Amino acid sequence: MLAIGFLIAGGGRDDLLSLLLWRPFSMIFLTLAITFCWHDALQNGRHLLWFAFAVVLLPALHLIPLPPAIWSSLPGRELIAAIYRDAGMALPWQPISIAQARTWNALFSLAAPFALLIMVLSIDLQWQRRILLLLIGLGFASGILGMLQAVGPAQGPLYFYRITNNGFSVGLFANRNHQAMFLAAMFPLIAAYLSLFKGKPEQLSFQRAVAVVAGMMLLLLILMTGSRAGIVLAAVGIATSWWVYRPPITNVRSAERGTEQRTRMISIGLVSLLLVCAAIVAMRTPAVQRLLETDPTDELRVTAFPIVMQATQEFFPVGSGLGTFVETYQMFEPDKLIASSYFNHAHNDFIELLLTAGIPGVILVLWALALGFFALQSQIKLRKLAHDSPGFQSQILGRAGMAIIAMLALNSAADYPLRAPSLMLLAVIAAGWCSNAYRTAQK
Repeated sequence: MLAIGFLIAGGGRDDLLSLLLWRPFSMIFLTLAITFCWHDALQNGRHLLWFAFAVVLLPALHLIPLPPAIWSSLPGRELIAAIYRDAGMALPWQPISIAQARTWNALFSLAAPFALLIMVLSIDLQWQRRILLLLIGLGFASGILGMLQAVGPAQGPLYFYRITNNGFSVGLFANRNHQAMFLAAMFPLIAAYLSLFKGKPEQLSFQRAVAVVAGMMLLLLILMTGSRAGIVLAAVGIATSWWVYRPPITNVRSAERGTEQRTRMISIGLVSLLLVCAAIVAMRTPAVQRLLETDPTDELRVTAFPIVMQATQEFFPVGSGLGTFVETYQMFEPDKLIASSYFNHAHNDFIELLLTAGIPGVILVLWALALGFFALQSQIKLRKLAHDSPGFQSQILGRAGMAIIAMLALNSAADYPLRAPSLMLLAVIAAGWCSNAYRTAQK
C-alpha cells in the first residue's frame, strides 16, 4: 500500500484521475486492516488510535445536515442564507460544511492513513525495519526521478501530474515543496538505518560511506527542487539526524584487512563519482537560480494573508468545514486579486485548520502536541538505552518518527504537506513509530 500511495497519490488536488484508483483501494485496505489488525493495534497504540478516530470523526460531523434555524445562525453563513432568500427559496437543511463535496473528499482521504496506522501499530519489529528501508528506497527513487525531470524537457513524460512545477524536480509528487520535504525526511531515516546496523567493522565502514554519499546527494537533489523551504528542512533534517543516530556496535573484527581496504577504496570511488555527477546535473538546472529570484506566489501569500484572517474571524468558532478553503476564500477575495488561477490553500495549515475546523481543530492540534510531548519525554528518558535491549529498535525508529513529525509541522507553517496523500502516509508511519517507542518505554 505504501509504495502504491507514493506512485499514484502524490498530488494534493481533489480532481486527480489517479484518485479513482486510490480511493477504492484505500477503503479495501482499511477494511482488511480493521478486520485482521485492529485488536493488536488497539493494544499497542490505544491513545494514538483514539486521536486518529477523533480526526476522522470531525469531517464526518461537518457533513451531518442541520435544520435551517441552526445552520443559518452559525457564524459566516449570512451570505449563503441571503442567497436562498433573494432567490425566493426556502432554507434547506445544510451541514456545517459550505462545500460538501470538498469535505467528503477530506473524509475519504483519511481512509488510507487510518488503515496504515493500524498496520504500523500491529506489525513486528522486522516489518517495521522493512518499512524503513522501503521509505528510503522511495525517497531516492523520487530524487533520481526528479533529477531526470529537471534536466529533461519541461513538458516531458516523466511528470506524473497535469498541474505541477514543470522544469523542476518534483519526483513522485506534483509539488516541488512536497518533494523537498520528502527528501529532507531521508536524513533522520538514514540515521536510523545506520544506527540499527549489525555486522563486521569493514561492512560498517562501507555503510557509513554510503550514508555520507546519500546525505550529500540529498542536498543536491533538494537544491534541484528550487524549494526555499527545502533548504530549511534539509538543515533541520541534518540536525535531527544527530538526535536519532546512535553509533552501532560491530561484531568481532575480521582478519581480512585486505577486504576492508578494498571496501574503503570502492566506497571512496563511489562517493567521488556520484557527487560529481549530481553536482554537474544540479548546476545545469534552473532550480538553483530560482532560489535567488522573487516568486509571485510568495507575494500572493503575503497579500492574501489578511483576507484569510478575515475569513477565519468570520467563521470562528465553528469553521467553514474541512477542505472548504477555496470556496471560503472566494467569498472574501477582493476583485483586484481575481485571476485565471485560484488560491488553493492558505499556505499555513494551522491557520487553514482554524478557518475550516474552528475550535475543534485547535483542540486536535493541542491533543497532538500532548501526545508528542509524552512520546518525546519517554525518548529522552531512554536516550542511552543499550543496543542489546529489547526496545532499542523501537526507540531509534521513534526518534526518527519524532524528527519527521517535527519537520512536517514546521513545513505546515508555510505550506500544506499533509494535503498530499503520500505525505499523510509518511506522517502516520512516523506517529506509529513514536507510539511504539512510548509503549516500549512504559514496560
